[in-house]
Amino acid sequence: MRLNAPDRSGAPHGVVDRPGPYCTVQDLGRTSGLRAGLAPGGAMDQRAYLWANRLLDNDPRAAALEVTLGGLALTFAVETVVALTGADCAATLDGVEMGGWRTIRARPGQVLRLAYSATGMRAYLAFPGGLATDRAFGSASGVARDGLPGLLGRPLLEGERLRWADPHRVFPNRHVPAHLVPPASAEQPVILPLIVGYEWSEFSEADRKSVFGEEWTIGPASDRTAIRLDGPELASGPETLDSSPLVDGTVQVTGDSRPLVFMRDRPTIGGYPKLGGTDLISLDTLAQARPGSPVRFVRAVPAALRRAMVRREEFFEIR
Repeated sequence: MRLNAPDRSGAPHGVVDRPGPYCTVQDLGRTSGLRAGLAPGGAMDQRAYLWANRLLDNDPRAAALEVTLGGLALTFAVETVVALTGADCAATLDGVEMGGWRTIRARPGQVLRLAYSATGMRAYLAFPGGLATDRAFGSASGVARDGLPGLLGRPLLEGERLRWADPHRVFPNRHVPAHLVPPASAEQPVILPLIVGYEWSEFSEADRKSVFGEEWTIGPASDRTAIRLDGPELASGPETLDSSPLVDGTVQVTGDSRPLVFMRDRPTIGGYPKLGGTDLISLDTLAQARPGSPVRFVRAVPAALRRAMVRREEFFEIR
């Protein structure tokens, strides 16, 4: 296994006093590990993750923290600047409200606390130059089930000592323009454009109508592997199937006759019927939706989705 470990001989730049329910190191994912059967991992809400790095002039693939549902407390050991985006976790620095989608200046001994999120599921905390942490197959993304060492295979623990590449870099205060901050609302359905796949025609007409005609809700068993949707049963589909590759956004109907949308910790192959897939940008919104939130499928316009992805990659300078 190709594992790269950073130099940990120096003093930490920050110490995790409380990790919250589930806090992991993430970047844009581990695509070169797929042939070894490793999940890609990566930030669930890549829009928020990319903005956190952009606020600090980081490489767009710099490792950051993904904080699920908030609850993080971090004591700084150096004077530094961090960037916070994503779910609204009512951030405070030594008790002073900070807000999100902005940079935060901190001095040694100050404590950044994220409350449990009022809206959204995941916040992102980026550091100057990115976190100095283990990497495997070119990525620092943590995927618990893959069994990789250290933070590549587990969430952060209380007392975790963190270092980042350029702690003393100086920045002006920055924030994401308000019109570019995604709205946080549990009332409006998450809209998923569906690109139907080669097995679509083998579902019954009634089931195909249900996919687009019904409103679905996010199930409580959803996680980083897949968002499970509750709604009508889709009892039809191909009679015989071979296992085939999966990608982020694949929509598959499993044994309970309901669809799920594969996310960043997905397996590499699957053998259940597939409706098709949705686009990577829509997954960002889905990643912030809580269990019980409504979801609707619409017919995708693939060319429009490709143009949107190209614009994103150009804006965030992803190469």
